[in-house]
Amino acid sequence: MTKTMLAAYYTEDSSPLELRRAPIPTPGKGEVLLKMESCGVCHTDVHFWKGEDELPREKPAILGHEGVGTVAAHGEGVEMALGTRVGVGFVYEACGTCRECRRGLETYCRNSKATGVHVDGCFSEYVIAPADWVSMIPEELSSAEAAPLLCAGVTAYSAVRKAQLEPGSVVVIFGLGGLGQYAIQCAALYGAKVIGIDLEPAKLETAKMLGAYAAYTPGDEAVQAIQTLGGADACLSFAPSPQVFRSMFDLAAPTARFIQVALPNKPFSFAAAEIIDLGITIIGSADGTRLERDQVLALAKEGKIKSTIKTLPFSEINEAFQALDKGQAEGRLVVNY
Repeated sequence: MTKTMLAAYYTEDSSPLELRRAPIPTPGKGEVLLKMESCGVCHTDVHFWKGEDELPREKPAILGHEGVGTVAAHGEGVEMALGTRVGVGFVYEACGTCRECRRGLETYCRNSKATGVHVDGCFSEYVIAPADWVSMIPEELSSAEAAPLLCAGVTAYSAVRKAQLEPGSVVVIFGLGGLGQYAIQCAALYGAKVIGIDLEPAKLETAKMLGAYAAYTPGDEAVQAIQTLGGADACLSFAPSPQVFRSMFDLAAPTARFIQVALPNKPFSFAAAEIIDLGITIIGSADGTRLERDQVLALAKEGKIKSTIKTLPFSEINEAFQALDKGQAEGRLVVNY
């Protein structure tokens, strides 16, 4: 193994990531060193890159948290075989002892660390990860197929679980990019009647191919069609627009659940009566647990969840960031090493 690796460094807001060589890190106790094969490019990476969220550590930094690679070395106390293919998700590690962790809600651990946020991420040829926090990748999935499941897939899956769907439930999914596509398929597994909404007509056709009952652009036609069905029992937002939140009130059935995943850059507003009169529940949802990650990988292994994926070489990572920022990505973008 060589002593240096190629890594993409975030140095200044909205500036191209700098591809340069760096020493390969050494795994410590309980850690594994992974030789990366693929890494998805997530909107969260773009938010940090544009300075819309403040990175809680100094730059230069290595982003990326949808990584798949093979074990190249391990530290003390790790028995994982070299060559084992595993995935690294957004949650790097959690404390394991707080109330949230003990309740199986490790995503909300206040002492957790995030990959690419608090520690260097996966936009490099090698990455360190805690052995207890990586996920085994099924042989049936390629590394490029598995990578987006580690954040986008599990985030969509966890959001759908929070919606508490039943057979026949009407669920409206706003934003039919990568996460929305996963959410359609997850919701359909519950026997729900899934309706997709997006500004781009091409995404509406993709949504129907993935199992949506219907798909619309925003507007009166969508509102009328959904209200004819009795209104939405759940609305899931993967579209980073504050207008989407307002639209949910036009579509909601009594006691509907609003699951907010996207991160608009402006605050929401609503009157108390709007949620009181209909008994609306508003839930924020981010990422998912290790168990949910494993469940998503198992569903993908069985062919029940898939996504449109475009791969690029690692050398073109800046092109991937630009495409995602401009809304030009259909499905998920993945860089291969």
